[in-house]
Amino acid sequence: MSNDISSTIQDFIHHITGHMQIPCEVSISQEESGSTRVVIQAADNGKLLIGKNGQNLKAMEHILRIVCLRQNPDLRAVVLDVNNYRQERVQELSSAVHAAAVRVRESRKSEALEPMSSYERRVAHTELASYSDLTTESVGQEPHRRVVIKPL
Repeated sequence: MSNDISSTIQDFIHHITGHMQIPCEVSISQEESGSTRVVIQAADNGKLLIGKNGQNLKAMEHILRIVCLRQNPDLRAVVLDVNNYRQERVQELSSAVHAAAVRVRESRKSEALEPMSSYERRVAHTELASYSDLTTESVGQEPHRRVVIKPL
């Protein structure tokens, strides 16, 4: 990852958090997949950056991605996390998905999960890919799109 992109990311985050008067530390790393991972650690008011159900985090990530892509159109995904919210959400989601899979296996009836973002749906599909007796499908329209787990 170039220093220009790192500098752009740092400037963007500090500009936003500065206006919100939220002191924070920003770490940037390159994932094996080629995506850029940006983690903000904000001791106070981190919840303001995350927002209800991660809405502020998603919006800030979207804008950050646009800013970075304008500077480097070849840039792969940019993933933003605040106080490890996304990482914890993935763990919660993984537990819920596996519990639902157990219920579907026992009842042999399809089950729809809660509405999720595209990122969360991808996590659900990936988590259940190893279940040879189940299949998954995304149904509905945004923002109510959800994963349905079905027995084979």
